[in-house]
Amino acid sequence: MENDPFIGHRVFVYGTLRRGFVNNEATLAFRNGATFLSEGRVPGTMYSVGWYPALIEDGDGHVTGEVWEISEPGIMHLLDEYEGLFDEGPPEYQRAIRAVDTPTGPIDAWVYIYAHEVNPMHLIPTGNWADAFNDA
Repeated sequence: MENDPFIGHRVFVYGTLRRGFVNNEATLAFRNGATFLSEGRVPGTMYSVGWYPALIEDGDGHVTGEVWEISEPGIMHLLDEYEGLFDEGPPEYQRAIRAVDTPTGPIDAWVYIYAHEVNPMHLIPTGNWADAFNDA
């Protein structure tokens, strides 16, 4: 993996991989193998699908997250595993490059887009996963 083609690629994270959220082996490995670049947002709608969020590319809302740059080999593979791209059956997410709006302008980054149906009752109207934990 020394010649990992994903070194220098950017990824947009909007849920448990963001700073201040879940700390487990995979999230810590991601944060140690990538460099935080910026806050950002992408067009779409966020839903809760359990203990993690789903981004759907519909509606006129935005999903809030962070842009990171991959700096260590194997990190994209780790993210693909974390997001279930290698699970049996249809993958839960699809990875695609999208333009992320940041305070300094758009950045192209990989985004994990949910590939299944969602329950409209589990909408996160603000598009910010942190708001899923607020009672208000």
